[in-house]
Amino acid sequence: MFKKLLHVTLFLAGLFATWAMLREFGLTGESDGAQVMYFRTADRWALPDRPTPEEQLRFRLATQVPWPRPELANVPIEKTPEPGQSTEWFGSGYRMPRDDLQGNVTWRPESSFFICYRGPQQPYFDQDGCVELHFNRFGMRDREDLTLAKPAGTERVVCLGDSLTLAWGVRRDHSWPVLVEQRLRADRPQVEVINGGGTGSAYADEYALALEHRHGRFAPDVVLVTLCLNDLLVTNGRLCHFRPEALPDAEVPPEARAWWMSSGLLRDMHRRLLGGQALDLDPSRDWVQELLDLPDDHLYYTSKHETRSMYWAGGGPQQALRDMRAWCAQHDCELCVVVWPLLQGLGEHRDYPFTKMHRLVLEFCATEHIAALDLLPTLREVAHETLWVSPADMHPNEKAQELVAPPLAAFVLERLAARSGR
Repeated sequence: MFKKLLHVTLFLAGLFATWAMLREFGLTGESDGAQVMYFRTADRWALPDRPTPEEQLRFRLATQVPWPRPELANVPIEKTPEPGQSTEWFGSGYRMPRDDLQGNVTWRPESSFFICYRGPQQPYFDQDGCVELHFNRFGMRDREDLTLAKPAGTERVVCLGDSLTLAWGVRRDHSWPVLVEQRLRADRPQVEVINGGGTGSAYADEYALALEHRHGRFAPDVVLVTLCLNDLLVTNGRLCHFRPEALPDAEVPPEARAWWMSSGLLRDMHRRLLGGQALDLDPSRDWVQELLDLPDDHLYYTSKHETRSMYWAGGGPQQALRDMRAWCAQHDCELCVVVWPLLQGLGEHRDYPFTKMHRLVLEFCATEHIAALDLLPTLREVAHETLWVSPADMHPNEKAQELVAPPLAAFVLERLAARSGR
């Protein structure tokens, strides 16, 4: 008994010594509290890492416009129009299906801000490690001379989606909507690819509302809806899914807790020491089905004030796609779907854990007669680390934008050619 106790004591002492060494050399993943990603206003005032409410308000009022909510009724700030009202830059006012934790907002017309990164730098970042996001008079990350009225002879492709369509973390001229337009113009010189991504919408049903009340005003010939896997599956990261045991304490669901997690030291050491493999999911597990089967009250939903109904498991994206297809049928245009993979498990000799979700979407689109393109084959063999804007920001970088542009352009060209040949 004494010998076993001695072995355990020596084992724990060794772990503690290893942990102390890693801390000493800064290899535990801990930081001094500074955020890896931070923001600057158009005049390059930096939002502090721990902003006061006044500083947060200063930044948000410079870059965002909130949807009207009861608590803002008597607040003298500009808001999006109430239902039934109309302004040129926003369109008919409409109700969002839900509030996020801070209230739904859209980008302020003619505003700009900078996303900035500490740590590893992309070659296209500016001297401060930043990328500018500028929004035109419609509150969209698109050309300044964009008009509501479609010029004679012009074909329009309106792109809907979230931050992957907005092209978060990359320069606008290197975003996939711009790169696709450049390719299309070799065959169709008057085509316009309009970026409606991330303009107040974050879920599939919000894309449908944006099409009906906002972006449909641009008279599209093709509506290109981009679905990232986090539009379809609830995950424990916005653009990824970590192994549950690698999560921070508050995010580990009860069923994933081991007996030794009652020790703060062991739990923290385990998470930090294995953090580098947090994206490596067990290929023997059906991660898609596990996520589809999570109950409504699971931590992954409740921590973000979400429900199964917003995701594929509850039918929300499927109904949104049907609604958008119906709108397109009424307005003489075609709905098309693009599926982005999560940027994890990609690269040679790696297992991508979400192939099943791609198959479910493609099968649904085939049944509903919606043209669809899957970008997984384009990116599957590319190491995911090389596609990220930053290790702390797994949005697709400019390399990823360039890789997906050719298949996207070919897909859209096929749909435009089919329409013009009717």
